[in-house]
Amino acid sequence: MKPSLRKARRGLAQRLALALAGWAARGGARRVRRTGRAVGTVHWMLAWPFWGRLRRDVQRALGVDRRRASRILLGGARTNDGAIFEALTLARPGADPRSLVEAVEIRNTALLDELATRGQGAILLGMHMGNGILMAGKLAAQGRPAHVVFRDPRRMRPGYLEQCIAATGATPIPLDRDNPVRSFRHMLRVLTSGGLIYVLMDQASKQEGEIRSFLGKPQRTPTGVLKLADRTGVPLVPVDGLEREPNWVFTVRDPLPRGDDADATLDAVIAHMEGQVRERPAMWSWHQRRWKRYHFDPSAPVSKERASCR
Repeated sequence: MKPSLRKARRGLAQRLALALAGWAARGGARRVRRTGRAVGTVHWMLAWPFWGRLRRDVQRALGVDRRRASRILLGGARTNDGAIFEALTLARPGADPRSLVEAVEIRNTALLDELATRGQGAILLGMHMGNGILMAGKLAAQGRPAHVVFRDPRRMRPGYLEQCIAATGATPIPLDRDNPVRSFRHMLRVLTSGGLIYVLMDQASKQEGEIRSFLGKPQRTPTGVLKLADRTGVPLVPVDGLEREPNWVFTVRDPLPRGDDADATLDAVIAHMEGQVRERPAMWSWHQRRWKRYHFDPSAPVSKERASCR
């Protein structure tokens, strides 16, 4: 497809998505949730014929049959397309971000309270397993200084995602492509002042991060936050998505063990993420391009596990 045609198609899709998000936002939280789930279902139905390779990838990664792989992909589309759609509504006229934030449940927050009493910050490790933006907003509403690290999506006008994050009450931290040191220093100030930084760990750009096997596919995993943890001594705390219906449920896990070196720590992060996907595969965004575009390592064994469809 020609670049000009691709750009025009993306522009049209963005306008339609924002128009639908505006309509849903005016109808309150229930309409937003229902519409987001429907968007994920329609995406799965329309793209189903083109997801043949992705279904086979899920079968290989999890050791499940074709039917189960399709159900997992449907769940992942409903969960994460729905989460993206919810995020789009947050900055639309007539939106009520507070009602969406209030509906989020976060379990096991005692650890964060213990850190706060010591004046210590933490790096919260997330994944594409639910609406982490709303989760961060809920932490902020509870009086916990939550900051969300993000990069402007190329398919969205610059600054819009930042507005959506700010609407929840969390503080956005944009990643500066031209001057990454500036972003690093910003996060460093947050952590040294006892703040919380939320970052998605199951993604990285083509240039940054270390190459590691994730669910059998070699891909880049971000390492900047690990350097921040080493620099500040703050713990790496996973915040995992547990449920999507009737509302988002997250839980704060115990801090990950710190290895003797950066490689060992990164391996611990990847092992935790793989465990979460295997435990709740229908919560993860299998169709994100950062996983689906990669190929399996020929030497990687085929999984014999039977994954849950939760």
